[in-house]
Amino acid sequence: MKPASLITAALLFQHSAMACVGCREPGAFGPDEPQTVMAGMAFSWSVLTMLVIVGAALAGLGFYITKTCRRVDRENGTR
Repeated sequence: MKPASLITAALLFQHSAMACVGCREPGAFGPDEPQTVMAGMAFSWSVLTMLVIVGAALAGLGFYITKTCRRVDRENGTR
């Protein structure tokens, strides 16, 4: 088991991180590269939007579970 873990770790840690120019050097080229900066801003907004959607879905699921548990407790008379 130990050799397999070492081989897996060696394979996972040998790659370097890659980034596009917008993430690697934001604003390094000044006003000459507005597309790169705008693409980075659009990517940031898309990530934030997805986080809000996931948070809203989890909040809705939590609300539904709480409401259902309270209804079941009220019907069974356990509380």
